Formats: sequence, C-alpha cells, structure tokens
Amino acid sequence: MQIKPLFFALLTFFTLHLKAQTPHLKGKVEIIMSTGQITADFTLSNLPNLGKDYQILLNKGFNIKAIKDSTQQSLKYTGYYNGKMRGEGIVYIPQDKNDVLVNPRHLNISYTGAFPIYNGDYNFTDFKGLIAFNGQTLRAAEQSKWYPIIYDVKNDQLIEQVTFDITVSCKEASQIFVNGDMPKPGPIAQFTSTVAIAPLLFVGNYPIQKTNNALFLNTNMNSGQLAIFEANISEIKQYFNKVLGIPYTTKNVFIEHTAIEKFNKGRIWGFASYPTIALAGSNLGETIDEVNKKFKDSTDYPFYAHEIAHYYFGNVLQPNSTLFWFLLESTAEYLSIKASETKFGQSYSSNYYKNAVSNLKEFKVVPLNKVTEINQINGTYRYSYGPLLLRGLEQTVGEKKTFAFLKQCLHTKGQATNYDFLKEQALKSGIDQKEWDNFEKTFVESENVTSLIKY
Repeated sequence: MQIKPLFFALLTFFTLHLKAQTPHLKGKVEIIMSTGQITADFTLSNLPNLGKDYQILLNKGFNIKAIKDSTQQSLKYTGYYNGKMRGEGIVYIPQDKNDVLVNPRHLNISYTGAFPIYNGDYNFTDFKGLIAFNGQTLRAAEQSKWYPIIYDVKNDQLIEQVTFDITVSCKEASQIFVNGDMPKPGPIAQFTSTVAIAPLLFVGNYPIQKTNNALFLNTNMNSGQLAIFEANISEIKQYFNKVLGIPYTTKNVFIEHTAIEKFNKGRIWGFASYPTIALAGSNLGETIDEVNKKFKDSTDYPFYAHEIAHYYFGNVLQPNSTLFWFLLESTAEYLSIKASETKFGQSYSSNYYKNAVSNLKEFKVVPLNKVTEINQINGTYRYSYGPLLLRGLEQTVGEKKTFAFLKQCLHTKGQATNYDFLKEQALKSGIDQKEWDNFEKTFVESENVTSLIKY
C-alpha cells in the first residue's frame, strides 16, 4: 500500500484487524463503461482453514468461467444450476466428487458480467448492494460482491475484508479508486493494501479534491465549503471518541456519486465502506452555509453522524448472526441521535422520538430475543424501531450504562452477535441482572414499545 500522510493514521486502526489468516485477493478487473461489462480474474489465497464449512459468494450478475486450484486444474462446483442466493450473491461450493472440497486455501476464479447503465433513467431503488453504472462512473461496494467473498458457515460471517493486489483497467476512465489505496489516473492502475479492508471500487471521470484530513472524489467545493464540511465531521468524531473511548483517527474519503434511483429534492442517501463514505442525491457544496459555518439543512448532521458511527458498528465490531442488522444499523442510528442531541440540544432527541413514536404505533415486530433469522429485522425495524429499544435501555439503566454496554460490545470480538451476545455484554458492562430483566420484560418482549418511550 502506498503510505502517504493522509492515510497514515488509517493504517494504525486497520492493522488491529489483521488476523493470522486474512484472505489475500490478487488479480485484474477490466471495465467497459459504455456497455457496463466487468471481466475479472482473481486468486484468493491465505484462506482461513474452514474445512468444509465455507461458501464462495459472487454477484448474481456474473457468469463464472472457471474455478481452479493452485495447480490451475478446473474444479467442479455447485451453484451453476439452480444456485441459492445469499444477499446479493449466488452461493458456489467447490466439490470433490460428490462432497464438499475441503477448503483448498487457494482458489482462482474468473468471471464476466454486464450491468445496466442508468443515464437519465432510474431503477425503483438504489442501495449499497447494487453495481451501479451511469455512463460516467462505476460504483461497486463490497456488499455487491463484485469480488469473490468467502462466507464462514460455522461462524455465520462474511469475510469481506482482505489484503489485495488489484489491477484495474478502463479505457474510458480518467480516475480509478480502490478503497484502501489512493486514487490513481486511468486508464490502468494497480492498487495494493497490506491491511485488511473491504475494497470498494469507484471508476470513471471525476475531479479529486483534498484537505488535510480527507479526500473528496467527484465533488466541486470551494476552500471555505471544504473547511466547514470537515469541521462538522471532526466534531462528530470527537463526540464518538468521548462517549465510546475509542479514538477516531481514520482519514475519510468522501465520494459524491449519482444515484440510480430518482430522489426527491433534498433527499441524501449514503453508505460507508471504511474509510470511504459514499453519498448520493446532493451537491455537497450546496449543503454548506458558509456564513454560519454549518450545514444548511439540520438533517444533514445526523445523516453524517449515522454513517460515521459505522466506523464503530461495522468495523470495530463486525456484526454477524441473527442480530446483524440491529447491531449494524440500530446502534448507528442511536449514536446519531445522541451526537445530534449534543449538537442541537434536548429538543432534537425529543422531536426525534416523538416522530418515531407517532410513525411506529401500528408497527409489529418479532421481539429481539425471539429473532431467529437475520431478515426478521427489516428496514423499519433496524433504522427506526431498534433505536427505540436502545432508548428504552437508556430509560432503564441511564445514559452512562448504555454507553458502557455499547463500549463492551465493541471490545468483544469473534462471537456470534445474537441475543445471548447482547445479554452477556450488558452484564459484563455493569448492568446488573435485575436491570436487564426489567429492560427485557418491559421493552424487548413488548410487541410495540412506542407507548413506553419518553421524550
């Protein structure tokens, strides 16, 4: 990895996530912007010793040419016919005769696929899991499974973070960026990282802006706007560092990209693939009030706070298992509420909870301790109802113990993040059994907590 001052602090954090057996991704990918075609040839090595309890996931839009072992012998695999889906990817499993091939620790996978180009037209939705072409740029995050991802069956966990050595070529691109390295000029560039990270891909024709603490891809801000934007982000990071006790020293990359879903004016959508935060639906410069040195729209601050909170819940802790969505999104939203409450005062959180209670009165949920499938926590549950449960915990044990609970979760690695995990970390954090039982009976097991939320 090219080490430059901007990214030096990033390495300190991510080095903590290197495991003894971190997968290494090496190979090349060719992109044709005008047709939406992607052709790749990757080798995955240094794979964890998972025995037969593993799967290979690849975006459903790709057709596999071959899966080969270290001797370049083609392997038999399931998934080419009537393949099962896991998220955005089809499940492929290498075979040894009629049984699963013991994890070979080294796999070569070549594939190709083509994706729609949205240029003035739209899909009904856009999200992190889509591979998005718009004629000018390509956006592909790890959730889209644009590169082969190993799924650890026994631990119910996607191994998305890898070290890598990737060559990207695109004749129509003036700039190429792979998360974990610096952006480089096209039409061909090599990207490397000795630190495990999820390699988001952003390719196309766009400008690059730089400040002392961040890079901005595809933005057009003046120096004053850049400084104000950066100051607000820094304030959020300082707050999270204060309440969670883990320094936020990562230098972010902000990407402005065109959504392939039609947005109403004022709506902003984004996602995090650390250290990158990708944003759609807004011209960042136009969101800045240069006179008062703040965001023009007060909803922008909590929006960024939510995405920045994923540094903690999404990277420091990488959720898995049944409460994946609760520990990924509900926690980030709760932390966003707390950061915004500190910024704007008690009135912010009061209004937030008042509106949430009003909107969710008829919402029926599977109680958190009865969740058996990851997607029982749907979008409304994870983004709106889950934060009310954390508010309920705060009402039961207080803000200090709630933050201690979240800190304890962040410091616990390698466990299935199910309900037992929540309870165990709560008791370790200083919440006593009586307090947890009270919270569980009053809030967790309620069919709807809206009547219980104080604001």
